Parts: sequence; C-alpha cells; structure tokens
Amino acid sequence: MAQALRLRLPGWRARLIFAALLLVFSELIVWQTPTHFSVLEWAGIALVYVALAAAAFDLIERVHANDLFSLLLIAGLYGLANATLISHITTRDLPISLLVRPLAAQPLAFLGALAAFHLLLSGRPTGPLHAGSALVAGLLWGIWVRWLPVVSDEPVPAVSVGTALAVTGIGLVLVAAIALLVRPAAPISPRGWRLTLLEWLIVAAVLVIAMVIGVSEGEIERQGIGVIGILVTFMGMILYVTLPVRRPSSWLATLTPRAPNIPAWLLLVVPFLLAGWAGFSLPGSGDSSAQSDILFGVLTGIGLVWLPGVSIVVGVRSFVQIAREGG
Repeated sequence: MAQALRLRLPGWRARLIFAALLLVFSELIVWQTPTHFSVLEWAGIALVYVALAAAAFDLIERVHANDLFSLLLIAGLYGLANATLISHITTRDLPISLLVRPLAAQPLAFLGALAAFHLLLSGRPTGPLHAGSALVAGLLWGIWVRWLPVVSDEPVPAVSVGTALAVTGIGLVLVAAIALLVRPAAPISPRGWRLTLLEWLIVAAVLVIAMVIGVSEGEIERQGIGVIGILVTFMGMILYVTLPVRRPSSWLATLTPRAPNIPAWLLLVVPFLLAGWAGFSLPGSGDSSAQSDILFGVLTGIGLVWLPGVSIVVGVRSFVQIAREGG
C-alpha cells in the first residue's frame, strides 16, 4: 500500500501545481470576484480546481492530446466546467452566457496555465518570446480588469488597479513557490498521469458536490444543464472519434520535471504587471472604450467560431488520413 502511494505521489504533486496555476489564471487573470470570497469559499474553490486539474491531465493522456486542436477541445471542456461549477455563469442567459468566458476567456486561461506549467517544470530560462507574450497578456489583462465590471451583464464589482496588481502579483509569486516546494522528484510515466478508479471516483464526487451546491443555491439553472451536457458530449465525441489518428504519446510525454527557474519566472511577472497597469490606465469613459470593444468583441468571436472551426478541421484531417490508409 505504501509503495503504491509513493508511486502515485509524483503525479499528484504535478496536479497540485497545475491546480494552483488554473486557480491563478482563471480567478485572477480572468478576473472575476476574487476579493469577495471568504476563506471557506476559497478552500472549496481550491478543491474544485484540484479535481479539474486531475481530470484534465487524465483526459490529455487518455486521448493522446498532442496538438492544438485536441488541447483546445479539452480547454473548452474545462471552460464549461469552470464557468458552470465555480463562476456559475453558463446557464444564466443562454446562449449569450456561453460566449465570452466559458468558451473564450476560460479556455484561453487553461491553455495559458498549461504553457506556464510546462515552463515552470521544465526549469528552462525565458527569452524574448516569453517576455513579449507576458507583455501582451498583461496589457489584455489590464483592459479586462478595468472594463469587465462595466460591460458584463453579471454583477462584477469594480476593483482599483492597485488591488488588482497586488492580488495578481502575489498569486503569480505564490504559484512559483508552490511549484518549487512540491515539484515531482521523479519523472512521471504515462500511466502516472491517468487517474485510478478510486481517484476518479473522488474527483467525480468533488465535481458532483459542486454541481449540487450550485443548483441548490440557485446559482446553476436546471434547464441549462442539458445544454451544457450536449456541448460536453459533443466535444468528448470528437476527442474519442479522432483518437486513432493521433500519435500514441500525449503532450505530457514531452515534460521532464526539473527544479523551477524562479528568477526566470519572476522576470515574466514584472512585465506582465507593468503592462497590466498600462492596459488598465488606457483612456476611456462611460460604459465603453475602443480597447474594451476590441477585446470583448474578439472574445465573443472566438467563443462563436472556435468549436465549429475545430470540428471542421479535425473532421477533414481524419477523413484525409483514413483515405490515405485505405488507399
């Protein structure tokens, strides 16, 4: 028993790091209401993120997700789960409530957290591309934090730039400390990324309890759950049907855990926050600005087109490969 637990430990260390990244990216970078949660609420939210991280890694390994399209589908599943179980916005005003956060901002947050996870655990130094990405992401984050309370149909309290910078900066530093403290000490085998039956039962129980609490408190509309279920089933079917055309190794197979390069990470946090301050401070008045119109318009467009687009591309690729093998 003790030996089995030791063998499972590296995988759970990695899941905890990814859960911390998901929490920071989905609650602080996709800023919603992080300053209004109690300690008990944060504990419950953190537990849901651990369950989502564990389920995501299992799915990535199980369906051999190793390209942008398969990872984007998993990101979409995460976005729906996050916005249903945590922020409770998916069923509020269907189908409009699906677009900006569940099918755009949150999937992008997932992909960002996945990239950050790889960067932290690879131990590699950062370069100009990373710094440029941090600047662009920071600028967009500042615009989001400034204008989401104005344009959102849901009640999102306004926050000062100082509070947003402090909270997000602390979160980004803390996640690096968590990665340093609990990083896996040994490589993780492909089976190590998958959950056992008992682990899946525990993860499912956490997610079901979160769903039940949301429904019982009136935060999740019962009539909208069926729509979310259809979308989840559709994305899952695409992943399952296209499994034979993907390489047998997943994206996680490229990762060899090493000690995080903390100075390199902090060198990205600084330009991110500076660009965030600049984005927050861009001129605008009333209930809109040019930069917010562009940002939220682009996110709405992403939420509208990426799933049909990915479905078409994946379908064509699968047909071409099957035709080649048949010929």
